[in-house]
Amino acid sequence: MSAVNTATSMINRVASTTNDISTISGFLTSLGSAQVDLQTLANQGKLTEKDAIQAALTKKQIDETMKEIKDLFVVSGNGGLYADAMQELANARKRRLDEVRRKQKERKELMSMIKLGAIAIGVAIFLVPLLLTFIISVIKG
Repeated sequence: MSAVNTATSMINRVASTTNDISTISGFLTSLGSAQVDLQTLANQGKLTEKDAIQAALTKKQIDETMKEIKDLFVVSGNGGLYADAMQELANARKRRLDEVRRKQKERKELMSMIKLGAIAIGVAIFLVPLLLTFIISVIKG
């Protein structure tokens, strides 16, 4: 939420003091990352009631800020630049989502390896005494 507030505040400040729309690109990236993070949290289904309300309010704020940005681009005669910026934002979101998915996959693989290791140790603890007993009984004969 604080990243969204900061980005929104900076966009409004930049928009009111300059006609250089290219300075907004960093803030667009922040908003795009915030959108991905919100979506990831919502998809995990682990939000408390308070967090769900906060996430909904943050999403609304992001949507309103994105509309303001679009209006800023269009009013300044940079509609084409807006389309390019939105495409780049979509690409940035996709990269962020890919990174989140990659980390989730790595975590899942690590957990699988830990489980497999624990099973192997458990089996070894059970089988080693059994094998030693068998070998000793064969030797004694």
